[in-house]
Amino acid sequence: MKTVYRSVVSAFMTFSIIPMPMIEWSADNMRGLLSALPLIGVVIGGLCYLYTLLAGLLALPAILSAVVLTILPIAISGGIHMDGFADTIDALKSYAPPEKKRAILKDPHAGAFAILGVCCYVLFYFGLCAALPLDWKTMILFGITHVLARAVGAMLSLLPISKGEGMLRTFHEAAAKPSAWILLIWIFLCLCGAAVLSWLAACVSAAACVFVYLYVRHTAKKQFGGMSGDLAGFGISLCSIALLLGLVLSERVVTLWF
Repeated sequence: MKTVYRSVVSAFMTFSIIPMPMIEWSADNMRGLLSALPLIGVVIGGLCYLYTLLAGLLALPAILSAVVLTILPIAISGGIHMDGFADTIDALKSYAPPEKKRAILKDPHAGAFAILGVCCYVLFYFGLCAALPLDWKTMILFGITHVLARAVGAMLSLLPISKGEGMLRTFHEAAAKPSAWILLIWIFLCLCGAAVLSWLAACVSAAACVFVYLYVRHTAKKQFGGMSGDLAGFGISLCSIALLLGLVLSERVVTLWF
């Protein structure tokens, strides 16, 4: 139990701004870090759900809710996944050899393509949030998207790592052997929960997860020579918006056709 507790604390310390007790940064404490990453999605989903309850009580405008639902996940994660998304866009748009692309990922400066990519991402995500009905069922499905995205991102982190990768290599080497199975259980439970509320949303979510996983795996291998922390963040960001798009489309199909 102590190992589980420390792994959860390590995950929240690394991938969120939520205050946590200070623990030693060691391989033992990080053994289950990747397996605990989806828990941050649970917290984000819960906070988004609580916000929609408050918005309903105060009759807040829908556009304000769309803004909050867009900003809250980024704020809770400290923007770490969006940073990976921005760096990856910059690297891909360089059309350079893999070694040069890896160097761009490590560059702390943001290029024009990174800024454009983040702006387009946030604007599209905001538009999708504005299209969501703020009922309890949809908000639970919205919360599930954040859990699923982090489970897929953690699965990507277990892929072979590119040469010279630092932080992700530490997580990768420290990861316990059953991490992949635990993450698959996370994904299975999320899809089962989604299926109880909407079988169509569950099917679309499963397809989105598979598509993003295969796309990022292919991109990492071909363009970068392996995975990196930035590519994992790119995968989480891409999966989040793909799942949200799927949720919006499935809700529209149900509303218009059934």
